[in-house]
Amino acid sequence: MFRYIWLYFKRRPLRILVYILVVALGVAASIILGSIFLSFGETRNRITAVNENWITIQYLSNNGRDSRLDEVIEKTLSETFGFSDAIKVDIAYLSYNLFGSARANFPVYGIKQTDIPRLLRESDTQIVQGTVFEKGSRDIMVSDSFLKADGLEVGQIYEETLEVSTPGQYSIVASLKGPSIFGLGSAGISSGGGTYGYMVFAREGFLMAVENELKNTLAEYMPSITVNGPASSIDRIREQYTGYYSGVFFVDLVIALVFTVGLAMLNSVSLRERRKEYGVMSAVGYKSGSLRTRLFIESSIQAALGWIAGFLVGLWAIKVLEKRFFEPAGLFLRNDPIGSLYTLIIPLAVVLLTQFLITGHLKRDLINLLRSASMERGIFRSRFRDIRTGWLRYPLRTGAYTPLFVNVIVFVALIFFFGSLLSGLSDGIRDSGAFYENRTYVRMRTGTEFPTDIASLSEVKTFSAGLEKLRIKLLFGTSSVYVPVLSPEDAQALLLLNETPTMGTLLVSKGLSERLEDAESLDYSKVEVSTVLKGLSGVMVASPLPGGMLLTYGTTGEAEKIRRSLLSSQTEMILDNLTFEKSYKQETQFMKLITEIIIYLQFFVVMVIGVVTVIRTISARRSEISIRSIIGLKEKETRRMFSIEIAAVTLSAAAAGCLAGLIVWWTLKSVFFQGIYTSTLVSTPTVLRVVLMVFSILVAGFLTVRFFTSREDPIAIIER
Repeated sequence: MFRYIWLYFKRRPLRILVYILVVALGVAASIILGSIFLSFGETRNRITAVNENWITIQYLSNNGRDSRLDEVIEKTLSETFGFSDAIKVDIAYLSYNLFGSARANFPVYGIKQTDIPRLLRESDTQIVQGTVFEKGSRDIMVSDSFLKADGLEVGQIYEETLEVSTPGQYSIVASLKGPSIFGLGSAGISSGGGTYGYMVFAREGFLMAVENELKNTLAEYMPSITVNGPASSIDRIREQYTGYYSGVFFVDLVIALVFTVGLAMLNSVSLRERRKEYGVMSAVGYKSGSLRTRLFIESSIQAALGWIAGFLVGLWAIKVLEKRFFEPAGLFLRNDPIGSLYTLIIPLAVVLLTQFLITGHLKRDLINLLRSASMERGIFRSRFRDIRTGWLRYPLRTGAYTPLFVNVIVFVALIFFFGSLLSGLSDGIRDSGAFYENRTYVRMRTGTEFPTDIASLSEVKTFSAGLEKLRIKLLFGTSSVYVPVLSPEDAQALLLLNETPTMGTLLVSKGLSERLEDAESLDYSKVEVSTVLKGLSGVMVASPLPGGMLLTYGTTGEAEKIRRSLLSSQTEMILDNLTFEKSYKQETQFMKLITEIIIYLQFFVVMVIGVVTVIRTISARRSEISIRSIIGLKEKETRRMFSIEIAAVTLSAAAAGCLAGLIVWWTLKSVFFQGIYTSTLVSTPTVLRVVLMVFSILVAGFLTVRFFTSREDPIAIIER
């Protein structure tokens, strides 16, 4: 039995290789997409993991530290067995970018400069040496991952605006090394209202015991006082991953369904071509049960090899994706053993499907099994009467190129569709910040004056201004458009108008003029379109409320200088180009990642299908190729014929895919996206991506044609 299986593997190596490759592709795709789901849990795990190094006792207070609660906690610590040290901390929670609007808060512990050696002595935290917090400053050290997630560097300013976090501006003075996501800052970082408590350390091996004892002792003060440590961290991680595993299982199930259908088509073709083989074996005495057993072993071996190859490729791809896409976004990929076991769905489904298909074929009687192959040869013979016809006849008369044609159409349509979705989202966010490319809006807290050192700069012009906020509907969510409110004289000076606009006039860009239904909340009496304004921007001519200033300057580099100058001031709001760039990255990076994964996965599938199509077409036409050679056609002419066929099929499919993508986009835009802001229909990166990938498919096809046509021996083919 195994000798027969080995002979089949030797006789059909390419077919088996394709089969293994498709299984491997499905398994690798499952592992990659499953790891993406788990990345959210893994990143939250890194945030929670900070409590594996120490215990955090904390409470909320609007008036600074609570001496009564501090006394209770310190008394409890002094009576706790295994306790070694405790550091008073102020705790600020800053938002950590997971993907787009998905956020998680991580702690920044405000401690005294003199407590840093104690922290280093009690934990494995690696802090850049020589860093000193200035007294009363908003200096913070944060993990490397946080810097990557928000695209910041040491020395820059981080602005927190979310209500669920601790708002304010923070100057990043150093980075923390290690696997956890957290930060350290100077004492008083909560600015009088926030979270306060202690970082508690224990003797080696006593950390979880100390946590449990503190929870029991302080139970009567809960929930005013909360205790978090390694035990709480483990429970929280377990809860998080329960939900993520359900998502991974669902993803693997969908991928298994898609690839099982593809493998069913591949298996069906292979089994049909082997009907004569089954008929001969039945004629010499093999029973259907024996044939099914052999097919079961064959498919099991191929599925196992495909699973192993896919598993290894998936692990390699995860590392590449983590370096290329996830680490720059501050995320971590996780390949969990449970998630890897889910990928066994694909090979198991393939083996069971093979048994189902072979049962249907073996129900035929012996005569029909033996005649099936000869009927297929009859189809091939009918082509020989037209061997001198044009190159277009074969693709039109047969379905040999149908898989390649259909997949290229779908592939190009996907690129256009997702490219249009992405450009509609990203351009909407960028257009809403076009007004602030060389401008900054600052609103000071009540009773605080604007810093004179900024107002006195020669390269900076200042205008008293208010601010109105509009919400523009995008494909995914909304985007904010901030319209400054200026006096008529300031509006004329800012926009360099020839005439002073009247009170109540709304000056808008061409883009915003098409979205005036979103500006109904503004109290304007007249609308004028200004050619000076770009993107989605506008200026309201009215009496501005006190407290706000609009700054204009020549270069975008001034924005960072102004932010740093305002760090020590009591600012309520800062709005500039950096604000919109941060929003752009947060809102589009998840869409970008999913788009690129879908496109590159589909691209790989199309490449495989293209190569397989060429191999199958040449294999099916070997007799035709040999006859063409005998009657005088050179090998170069044969290669040219196949290359023209592939080019015609691929390019016509690409054109059809472009047309299909545009039609789908226009249909969705006209029917479903009414009232939603979309910008360019086809962006330049989308067109370049289509051209590059179609060219890659053609090159792969041409190389395959050259390789296989040069190995066709006319005499050997005719003898076969």
